[in-house]
Amino acid sequence: MTAIKTVKQDNPTSANIGDLLPSDLLIDDEQIVFAVKPSLWTIAFLCFRTVLIAVVVAMLALFAGPFLQLERWSAPIVQGCIVAVLARVVFAFLQWLSRTYVLTDKRVIRIRGVLTIDVFQCSLVRIQNTFLVLTLPQRLLGLGSIVFATAGTGFVEAVWQHVKTPLDIHHQLLCAVNAAGSKSVKPTDGITD
Repeated sequence: MTAIKTVKQDNPTSANIGDLLPSDLLIDDEQIVFAVKPSLWTIAFLCFRTVLIAVVVAMLALFAGPFLQLERWSAPIVQGCIVAVLARVVFAFLQWLSRTYVLTDKRVIRIRGVLTIDVFQCSLVRIQNTFLVLTLPQRLLGLGSIVFATAGTGFVEAVWQHVKTPLDIHHQLLCAVNAAGSKSVKPTDGITD
C-alpha cells in the first residue's frame, strides 16, 4: 500500500483551504489529502491577451491618432484601455480567488467560477488518465497544469491549472488513484472456479 503525504506548498493561503471548502462537500468518512489554489501567476495568464490588446490599441491611439485625425479621441481611447485592463485584472483576481483544487482519499474536486460556480467531482477509481502539462511560461515560473480524463468519455474532463510544485502534486495524485484502485479490487474470499 502506498502512503499518501501532504504536498507542502509555499502558498500562504494553502494552509487554510480546507476551512474554505463548503462543509457539505465531503461525504461520509472522506479525508482531504490536500487542497490547493492555483499560483497567483494565474492572474497574469488570464489577463495577458487583454493587456496586450489594450496596449496595442492605446499605442495606436497615441501615435497614429494625429495621422488619422483622431487626436481628440486619443485620450478617451487610452483611458478606456486603462479601465478595460483594470477591470480584467480585478475579474482575473476573482477567478483566481474562486478556484480550489482538492484531492481526497476518494475523489478529485475542482471548484471554480465567479458568476456561475462550477464544481467538478470524480471518484478516483473512475480516473483513466492524468496528464502533466508544462508549457514554457509555466516551466519558467515553476508551475504546471494537471489534466484529467475519466472512464466513459473520450475527452478531457477537468484541468487543475497553474499549480505550484506540479510534479509533487501529480505524484501524490497518482498514488491516491492507485491506492483507490487497489481498494476497489475485492478479493474472491477463497472462491475458485
